[in-house]
Amino acid sequence: MKRESILHIVVIGCSVVLAGAGQPVGQRASNREATAMESLAAYHTHSFGIDADSLPVKCGLPGLSYTLQHRQELSPTLQKHLLSTLDRPTLQKSILVGHFRIHFDTSASSSDTPAMLNVNHQRIPGTANEYADSVAAIANYVWDFEINRLGYAPPPPDRGDGDGSEYDIYIQNLGNLYGDTTPEVQIDAPQEGQVYTTFIRVHHDFTFVNPPSNQGLPALRVTLAHEFHHAIQIGNYGYWQNDISFYEMTSVWMEDVVYTDVNDYYQYLRSSQGHFAHPDVPFTSTGLIVYSRGIWPMYIAKRFGPDVMRQCWEKVKHDRPLQAIDNALHNPPSSSSLKNAFAEWSLWNHFTGFRSDPVRYYPEGANYPLMTQDGIGFTPPSRAIQGSSDDLASKYYQVVSATDTLTLVVSNLDIASAIAGLAGSHPYAYLLNSNKIDDSYKETAARIYVKFDVPDPSNWWNWVIGKGGIEASLIAEGQPFPNPFRINGSASVRIPITASAPLKGSLSILSSSMDLIYSWSGSSTPELGKQVFHWNGKTNDDKLASSGVYFYVLELPAGVIKGKIAVLRK
Repeated sequence: MKRESILHIVVIGCSVVLAGAGQPVGQRASNREATAMESLAAYHTHSFGIDADSLPVKCGLPGLSYTLQHRQELSPTLQKHLLSTLDRPTLQKSILVGHFRIHFDTSASSSDTPAMLNVNHQRIPGTANEYADSVAAIANYVWDFEINRLGYAPPPPDRGDGDGSEYDIYIQNLGNLYGDTTPEVQIDAPQEGQVYTTFIRVHHDFTFVNPPSNQGLPALRVTLAHEFHHAIQIGNYGYWQNDISFYEMTSVWMEDVVYTDVNDYYQYLRSSQGHFAHPDVPFTSTGLIVYSRGIWPMYIAKRFGPDVMRQCWEKVKHDRPLQAIDNALHNPPSSSSLKNAFAEWSLWNHFTGFRSDPVRYYPEGANYPLMTQDGIGFTPPSRAIQGSSDDLASKYYQVVSATDTLTLVVSNLDIASAIAGLAGSHPYAYLLNSNKIDDSYKETAARIYVKFDVPDPSNWWNWVIGKGGIEASLIAEGQPFPNPFRINGSASVRIPITASAPLKGSLSILSSSMDLIYSWSGSSTPELGKQVFHWNGKTNDDKLASSGVYFYVLELPAGVIKGKIAVLRK
């Protein structure tokens, strides 16, 4: 009898539970068993869960994690079925190619038998062996890319299950599910974050995928890149069932790293369930929204370098993912933090669509949707915008006056509460005025003064963006902006300092080899409520600096500020 996968069961349950903009997994305990029972029925009829946009479920891992986490709340019968369905499927044939053993059916009577597709995206009978060969070739390419090129450790051998120690991939009809990775044998001592051996299942033809151009082998490619990275994550770094969103974000990013031309993740970005429609859904939430948040590691990789993502995973060996990300970002070469990165990421997500800048922000940002914004009218002399935000979530407002428009972006950065899993919504207010009431009101080019009012400012960040770009003094103390900095001989990178009067300071710019290329001493200039030091990207001999990473040292009466500036030449 073939395996009735728990991933089928829980994927359906996950879709039911998570409908509505990818809200966090969670129901009252009394409803969880009912959800699981609905999932069982859906599985047996191959009626797989989809969201309001008819999007397929990309991966079964979130649903698996949810159900395993709550298995003690199920009846003994369902618990027994849960354990039995974790078994590997039994299929008719297997082939060994490189690092992988591929299992599949060949009989025309089997609903699991794979097939290649013709130019009209229809199944070609009798091509099961060719499809299995394709799975093997793609899987070995993915292994080489993720392990040999990117430096991740290979998944552990499975101790002989599946007829050998090689990694096993099973090809089955998964309905509207791309694939799944199942944790199987626990390797280390019992604790949260332990590592497991795993096996992968992939769909047998991918005819359900949209757009049609991604059906068949393109969808297979990104699925193997995605699922194999789960095998790496769970087999080497740890399986934290409460933090599965980071696993999905990373695997979506890996799809684009290995197969950048497929862009299957676009459909989730453009979904009414995606991040651009619901930035107010917490960063730690699961559901279909996680697949649109593959742009988070895309931001990390471009902003700090792709190796930083691997460093985050290496920290997951010892800490939950949020803490691990924060620890990795504190270290060189990033020298940042999760709090600062999340704030900057909220800015990047504004610059998509027609606002995109592939040099400074996302390389594929022109293909991303615009961020949803709440429209707010401003009629002088004043207006208040009041709202609330969950931990690690953002909100975007478009303020429209008679003469101009302004975008306000607010992000809750309470990392400690998010790591502790303390759910809660926190209030904030924007106070708008046509006059500067006091120094807490910041001037904007729209001739509207803005004050951001919260009881705990250290846990918040906000941006003010006008037609000319970012405006207000809401850039972190000593953080250069823009960064990366595109030099052209006239633009300047700014280093803002909170002070009411000009400061005397000395600015030094050093190359990555620590050679001094620029030095200057003088006074700061006032700009939008801060004192700002500028560098126009030129060296001491008045030449434009080359592209690269530079270190800056700003000596002030109160101390020294150090950091890095990424320079891009046009």
